[in-house]
Amino acid sequence: MTAVHSYQRGSAHSPGTNGKSEQGVIVMEACPMTALGMRNILAQSCTQSENIKHVNNLAAIPNLMRSQPTSLLIMELCGESESVLDGLRLISMCLEHWPSTAIVVCTALDDPRVLQLLTVSGVKGLVLKQEPAIALAQCVQQVLAGRRSYSHKVRQLLVNQSIGGKALTARELDVLAYLFSGKSVTAAALMMHRDVRTVSTHKRNAMLKLGFHNDGELFLQGKWMAKTGPVFAN
Repeated sequence: MTAVHSYQRGSAHSPGTNGKSEQGVIVMEACPMTALGMRNILAQSCTQSENIKHVNNLAAIPNLMRSQPTSLLIMELCGESESVLDGLRLISMCLEHWPSTAIVVCTALDDPRVLQLLTVSGVKGLVLKQEPAIALAQCVQQVLAGRRSYSHKVRQLLVNQSIGGKALTARELDVLAYLFSGKSVTAAALMMHRDVRTVSTHKRNAMLKLGFHNDGELFLQGKWMAKTGPVFAN
């Protein structure tokens, strides 16, 4: 399991000595060139562009969120040696502890199932890296204006998607992470200190939300969940 599983609870942001909190922007992107391109886009579309922090993995995000109020988080779903499931868990954590931070996912992963899952997870914006730079700029502008924004390509890919309308819970994500790392339900139950029947229920509920009917579908069609960065889209 990666460092994402050891994240601690975030604390509420406190204002500075002058009573005001300076809002920042975090860009989580493993590729330096892509991150630079994102910064250039933000410089033209984001009012907080002078206070942008760049990190190359998910594990670095919580400490930054705790240290400074953040208005916008733009993130890929995983960094080096991190999985897509880690990204989903990080999103869940941020929404719980920093609900005022708008999350925009800019990803190379275009599997309709993960895109649909992101739309119900609570992220404010969703855009694909394969799209023109203007797609991210427009997404950021709309999100900062208080609206949800899904790019044209994302909307096209979601047209025929009909999986469940609920996000995966933290426990369900934990179970899936163990399963995709090669552990059995029994082994996952032992490592989670949970009853096997409880873990089986988490697995079944996760499969229903994802639209999978059996283990074969889960591990064949759901293999995107085990993909790791920064070259997971290849």
